[in-house]
Amino acid sequence: MILNISDEKFELIYLNESTINIDYPSMSSTKLVLDVWGVTLPISVYGLEAYGLTEHTKPFNDDIYVSGYSRLTFHDVTGGNIEVELYSKEPPYSKLSWLDNSLMKINKTWGEVYQEDERNIYEVEGTLAWPYGRCDLSAVSSSNVSIELKSTNFIPVKEYLLNTKKYGWSRIFT
Repeated sequence: MILNISDEKFELIYLNESTINIDYPSMSSTKLVLDVWGVTLPISVYGLEAYGLTEHTKPFNDDIYVSGYSRLTFHDVTGGNIEVELYSKEPPYSKLSWLDNSLMKINKTWGEVYQEDERNIYEVEGTLAWPYGRCDLSAVSSSNVSIELKSTNFIPVKEYLLNTKKYGWSRIFT
């Protein structure tokens, strides 16, 4: 299922608990593609119709956690910014620090990042799979943004919360 989540519809997905893989081979100078594990669809907030679901097609009576990768695509990207606070690659995945104890961060800005029309600026927060760390990404798109979801990966949020090791992202998925 593919959802158009341009402009204010971007709020239909919750990404803060997700893990992000940037799909570099699918990118171009104007297209940003992210494979995102752990998208949450807050149906209780926005209603079934916002997601193209009906009482007959809804999988269960709870918000949806997508236990698998979803493809998030930004078209006609004119700029962006990414900042990653790096974590160690071994458990307990602690934050990395420089010799002066400041946090190890990397940052990249490209193109036009600030726009008068803030509807064109999309903010994504999550964990970046590589380089591994907490990620804040802003993408500026003058066109549509879409997400491709596999309904076979839908589980109730409550089920995910009860068994995060089973349904959450693992380093073996990279």
